[in-house]
Amino acid sequence: MQMCVPNREAGSGTIVDEPKSNQGPAAAPNAMPTPHATSSPAMDMTDRGKGESPFMLKINQFAVYSHTTGPRGGSRVTGPGSWMLMYNHDLTPGNQLRVSIMASPEQLTVGDKGTPQLLQSENIDNMHAHDTIMALEFRDVISIGSGGDQQLTFLFAPRGAAAIGPVPFMHRQSAEGNPDAPLGHGLQDGFHDASTVLGIEYHFAHTTIEATAFSGEGVSWPLPLHSPNSYAFRLTQDISDQVKVGASYGDVLSPDDAGVERHSHFTSAWLATSHQMGPGTLRTSLVWAKGRDDHSASQTSLLGEGVYQQGPNAFFGRAEILQITPEQLDVVTIGGSSDPRWVKALTVGYERTLFQQHGFSLRLGGSYTRDFIPSTFKPEYGSDPGGFKLFLRIKFATGDGREM
Repeated sequence: MQMCVPNREAGSGTIVDEPKSNQGPAAAPNAMPTPHATSSPAMDMTDRGKGESPFMLKINQFAVYSHTTGPRGGSRVTGPGSWMLMYNHDLTPGNQLRVSIMASPEQLTVGDKGTPQLLQSENIDNMHAHDTIMALEFRDVISIGSGGDQQLTFLFAPRGAAAIGPVPFMHRQSAEGNPDAPLGHGLQDGFHDASTVLGIEYHFAHTTIEATAFSGEGVSWPLPLHSPNSYAFRLTQDISDQVKVGASYGDVLSPDDAGVERHSHFTSAWLATSHQMGPGTLRTSLVWAKGRDDHSASQTSLLGEGVYQQGPNAFFGRAEILQITPEQLDVVTIGGSSDPRWVKALTVGYERTLFQQHGFSLRLGGSYTRDFIPSTFKPEYGSDPGGFKLFLRIKFATGDGREM
């Protein structure tokens, strides 16, 4: 069973505030710069100083050499990455317009073959290339009350994020430096690039409630509009400056490979933390998600990931356990059973900042992944599947002078 909408990207495009490499315990956990911007890729500019630019550009670009083992293994050099331009304009003292564009060069730097990663199901055994335009979102943010502690946000996006899942993997602080997409991200956070998104968000105190309607049609250039036929709800709660929890539910109506529309249901919950540990900071995420449609068995995924940042050094890791059907990986099993099978993946990695100044940083890193598969998959993958990556990463941000 393929839980994601066919021919759509299973990535996500929300930006989070990333602290500099020597930032202390005041950093917020895996969160947007403001608690009310859980799904928004735009930075909150309400506190910008006079004379500062309303624009912000953010670039996160990898150059990766990937090698995977076994009969399905491969080696390639690719360039996964995301680019974002944001604009914020105060219409009145209590009303702000936010516009954000998320783009990617991956159609050129990754291509149709994708980046090698065993057990990925969207582009089998490879992480697919994102589209050139992943999101174009317009938000009208209205402050309520004299204290401004409540905000109401209206969203329109020809292409943008539905309120499903946590902050997407490529922008979670707990996944910082890891070039791999989670194997289960199609179940967890795979709706950053939905078509024709209409949304409303209410933020008060430490709570954010969101509702979005969107189209389950496959997305394509040049961002055609469709009738919204799917919906999602998300609740996020800041327990403290160090702990955030959330949950979401989505009902997606999309065509299957035969063109027949079907409902898919996505439920998820997550916990994100950030704590000072000795001279560094540890940021973690724990994500549970389940997906099912009207004609197939449900599939479950569980992810735990974290990064420990100490000065220019970052140690990261991810552990996953999830269900994948043989059909999703194009595996023929004895008896032809299509029931979901449990697979596991464990990744450890290291990244070092070589240079950092004025919002620009150059980083060098590597990672190793060990995959654990059922015996029925071994004829296709071998007895010891896995892989490694070596990469350079460029980060750059303009606007308020901090990295994101």
